[in-house]
Amino acid sequence: GATAAAKALAPTACTTIEEIGSTGIGGLILGFLALTATTILMIAKAANTDPERRKYYFCNTFICGIATFAYFAMLSGQGWTAISGCRQFFYAHYVDWLLTTPLIILNLGN
Repeated sequence: GATAAAKALAPTACTTIEEIGSTGIGGLILGFLALTATTILMIAKAANTDPERRKYYFCNTFICGIATFAYFAMLSGQGWTAISGCRQFFYAHYVDWLLTTPLIILNLGN
């Protein structure tokens, strides 16, 4: 009856999780390295510019820095959970976008 239907609809525990492959890891490494370099570049530019432009570079530093941490989290095996189908879902991307999108919009308004 109803109990059998409820058991059929209940989520089952994943015995194996479909993880990203070597291409995905390579993409995360490239993204992390590019964002790290860009964050360092923005810090250097902020230090060597006039005070009015400095706000722009500081905002860019936070955008790139937050994204760098998100990529590091995904690369180090954090920032994900298993979803239906026992696949990895990288929620760190969405936390990154939640934090950086307002900063990007702020930058566009300057």
